[in-house]
Amino acid sequence: MFQRTLSWLWPVTHSRTEGLFGPLEVRWENGRKVLNSRYGNQSFGSLHRVWQRTFAHIESRALAPASVLILGLGGGSLLEILRDDLRSGAPITAVELDPTMVEIARDQFDLGRFRDLTLVLGDAMIQVHALRERYELVLVDLFDDLDLARGVDSRAFIQGLRDRCAENGTVCINTVGHDPHSVERCERVLLHARRTFHHVQELRLEGVNRMFIAW
Repeated sequence: MFQRTLSWLWPVTHSRTEGLFGPLEVRWENGRKVLNSRYGNQSFGSLHRVWQRTFAHIESRALAPASVLILGLGGGSLLEILRDDLRSGAPITAVELDPTMVEIARDQFDLGRFRDLTLVLGDAMIQVHALRERYELVLVDLFDDLDLARGVDSRAFIQGLRDRCAENGTVCINTVGHDPHSVERCERVLLHARRTFHHVQELRLEGVNRMFIAW
């Protein structure tokens, strides 16, 4: 409780561990726990706000999906938004590559409280093709620290997202453009999305986040 109270004055480190792609830190910020990598927020900080603002913009039909696919679980920000903010009871399938992330989500962010959740430990680049179900809402949040994970900007991956998306479904792809190389990768995601989906909308959030909403 003392750490939580103190965090209103400055961030307080709760724990540190080594993840698959580098160090991960759970700390208290402004009265709540967040999960950070070396350079970026992974859950419940600025990333949480990015997704909250995304849901505020997408069409109402996407706010009550019958099924959801999350590629990139992190600490569970998207689960909390879907279950607590949007009151969605839809079954959710979440794919996460890093077992340390899953452990942190369970131990620090109460992952076990979320029902109708199927957790797949594996590479989203493979699972997007291996899964056979189609989902009304597909949410993509795949990063190696501050940069897009390998393959997110490939045509094959974007086409895989289309294959996992149900008819009249929606796909949301979070990207970050913080330097020339990462901006170029964002542009590749946008290019492939426009060639794959009928409609693509872009939201610019938190200075560097570019959210692509496709249907």
